[in-house]
Order: sequence, then C-alpha cells, then structure tokens
Amino acid sequence: MKKHILLLSNLIIIISIIIGFIGIVYRDTTAYQDLAEKHLENILSLSNKDISSHVEDAMTKPVMVSKTMANDEFLKKWLSQEPKNVGNDTYLKQLYNYLNTYRNKYGYTTVFCISAETGNYYYQDGLNKTISKTDEHDIWYYNFIKSGNEYDLEVDTNETKEDYITVFVNFRVEGSDGTLLGVIGVGLQVDSLGDTIYSYERDYGLSVHIINVMGAETSFKGDTDIFISEEELQKRVGITERLQLNQSETPIMQWYTSEGKRKCLITQYDKILGWYLVLEMDTSSISQVFQERVKSNVFFMLVALAACIVVSTSVFINCNLRIIKIENTDELTGLPNRKQFSKRYLAFLRKNRKTKKTLFMFDIDHFKDINDTYGHIFGNSVIAMVGEDLQHAIGKNGIAARWGGDEFFGVLLVGVDEAKQIMEQFMDSLKSEEKNESYHVTISVGISEVDEDLSMEQMVKRVDEALYHSKKNGRNQISIL
Repeated sequence: MKKHILLLSNLIIIISIIIGFIGIVYRDTTAYQDLAEKHLENILSLSNKDISSHVEDAMTKPVMVSKTMANDEFLKKWLSQEPKNVGNDTYLKQLYNYLNTYRNKYGYTTVFCISAETGNYYYQDGLNKTISKTDEHDIWYYNFIKSGNEYDLEVDTNETKEDYITVFVNFRVEGSDGTLLGVIGVGLQVDSLGDTIYSYERDYGLSVHIINVMGAETSFKGDTDIFISEEELQKRVGITERLQLNQSETPIMQWYTSEGKRKCLITQYDKILGWYLVLEMDTSSISQVFQERVKSNVFFMLVALAACIVVSTSVFINCNLRIIKIENTDELTGLPNRKQFSKRYLAFLRKNRKTKKTLFMFDIDHFKDINDTYGHIFGNSVIAMVGEDLQHAIGKNGIAARWGGDEFFGVLLVGVDEAKQIMEQFMDSLKSEEKNESYHVTISVGISEVDEDLSMEQMVKRVDEALYHSKKNGRNQISIL
C-alpha cells in the first residue's frame, strides 16, 4: 500500500513538472519561476519538519532529565539541609555523586546545582563558586529566578569547562510550600548539537539558525554559528524587512531578495524549547540557471526534470521510511510496538527453531498510583527508563516490545532458568534507579517456555496467566508457567 502511494506521489510530481516545462516552452519563463519556487518550498518544508523533529528530540530528553532531578525528593531534602552542612564533606559528597551519576549516564558536559540559600554553585566535580549579583557571569541565575519560569534553555559560557559555549537547561527546585530551594540543570556543549545541524545543512544545501527567545539574559553577548539574535540573523541573511516571527508552531515561509539573490526563509517556534528554528535557502541561482537552459535547449530541460524526479523520489523515500519506523516503534521507549513485535515473533521462531526460547511479560507495580501521585510526565519518564534498561538487560538474547500502557512483552533465546536469571538482574537494576527517594521501580513478571506448537495468541495467554500469578501473590516477583 505504501509503495503504491509513493508511486502515485512520484507520478503526480512528474506530471506536474512536465506541465510546468510545457508552459515555459510555449508561454514564458515567469510561469516556471513560480513553479520552481513552489517546488523548492515543498522540499524546504520537508527538511524543516525533519530538522525540527531531530532538534526537539535531541533537547527534550535533557529537559525531562532536569525536570526529574528538580522533582527528586532526595535533592529537595539535601538543599533544605545544605546551609547547616556546608563544611560537611560527607554530606557534600552525596550531591557530587548524585550529579556525577546523571552526567555519566547521559554524557552531559556538566550537571550542576545551585543552592538558593547559600548561593553555592555545585557541579559533578565539586564546588565551583558562590554566585554573586556583582559577578557578571552570574546574571543568568538572577534573571532566570526573576522570570518566574519553571525552566528555560540558555546559551552561555561554561566556567567549569574552560568557558566553552554551552546550552544549559535550568530548572527551578521548590519545596512543598513553593519556597525556592535552588536551581538544577545540565549543560550540553553547543558543538555537539552543531555537528548534527551541520550534517543537515550539507544534506539539504541550506543554513540553519536558532533564536533563543525564552532563555534568560546571560553574560554571553555574542553569537555562535547556530545560536544568534534576531538582529544578527537579519544581517547575515541580508533581509531589510522585519522577520515574520510569532509563537505559533505553524511554520512561516518568507521570500525575499538580497544582493540580487532570491532566498527563502522558514521560521518555526518550538514552545517546549522556547526556540525559533530558522531555515534559509538561496534559490536564485537554481532558478536562473534552469531558466537559461529552458530558453536555449530542450535537452537540458529534460536533464533538470530527471534531477527533480530523483530529488523528489529521494525525499519521499526518506519520508516513507520515517513513517514506517514511526508506525512500528513505541515513541516513548524506542522499543518495537505490539504490531511490529507480532510480525517479528514468527520470523524469530523460524530463525531459532532448534534453540530453546522463553517468553516473558511484565508490568510496573502500582503504576496508576505513580501517575496519580507524581503526575503523567514522571510516569512517562519511568516507562522510558524501564524500556531503556530492558534493552540493556536482554542485549542480543532476544527481542522485546512495549505491549501497551505499562506492560512489556518479549522473547529470550534461552531456557526458562536462564531467562529467570536475566529478569532477576533486570529487576535489580530497576530498583537501583533513583527516580524518587521514597519510590523504587518494581515489576511483576510472568515467563513461560515457548511451545512452537502453540500460536502466538495461545502463548501470550499462557505468559499472561503467569504474570497474573505474580501480581496475585504480592507483586515484585517472577512466576513460571
């Protein structure tokens, strides 16, 4: 079905372009100018969606990690008792270990915490400084607190990392009564995000810029290759009229001419990050060269037509592959979804026909209470963490999927005894995750050896019964059926 849609789409594009070329040959080149610009708008729109999605994916996780830390009861309790333990090395080391755990797990440049009471700026390697209103580098902190925002993203120099330009995610930490306890967050070196964006610039032949409008003012007044101010963007692209920016997430396209070159801008606001993503493409040379070839030689027109078909086909193939991946992947955990697992299961059995295999099914204990107590964002982070740990636990020993809600399902290429050991190790790793001081993740598990004479539905029913036994007998255990 998808192949037919792709074929039909390409056919429509080919017919549209041929009609456009006929209009140029028999009428005038102005008609093609509009058609060429429209086609480039379509390509630019597709690349904007792809880049926007990737940038948001890259930055949403640091935001969620910072939010998780900001709501951690351990951190709140530590900050509330910090003023009377400033000279206690053992007490301080608890925080350093906490910050370093997150840094090592996610590979951030910096994980930091500032006490609102003492102004002490801690990071994973120790005490950096005590912030002050007279220190120009610390104005970001006071501006952020004054803004009243729950969080923001800032571009600033990193004092703990040789003043490298860094994207910081800052989150307020508040007590149960709303009292400000401090600020926690993570820092990502701008170069790491830049490498990804540069690859898109090369692939699509365009320029990418980010205007950070939500971040509090910092001491860093310059611009980077990617993060720039609205005024600097206008200088770089050579546009004299005011940029069309608004806080709608619908992309805005703007055509203009600068120094005799025809250019196109797409701007889109991301409310989660507080960023405008701006894509710039110079289209004048493409249009002019093609118009000259249309006037002088029909053969060159056909060559250009073939190039357009190749580009269009490539874009649609990439989009089609992306759609297929999205349809078959659970967005929250990155695991296959139920539909995809059902397809892979039979192939997995055929490939490993002579090897023992064990099915497992589990769900998170008291997950409804987690959502009711800590909120759905926290609940989603728990599911994401469980999915990530599950992938590490099974490795190359099998395949797993998010079955639905807080329920997971999978098959291991081992016997029942070894499968039980793997699941026990997985359960231990979940208990060690510090999502909240008063809460540790536990699961109830059911496992059963695969009987290849039974259908998948019959095996699911069997392992589901085993899971039911675990839950009925008190949860946080494994039952074998």
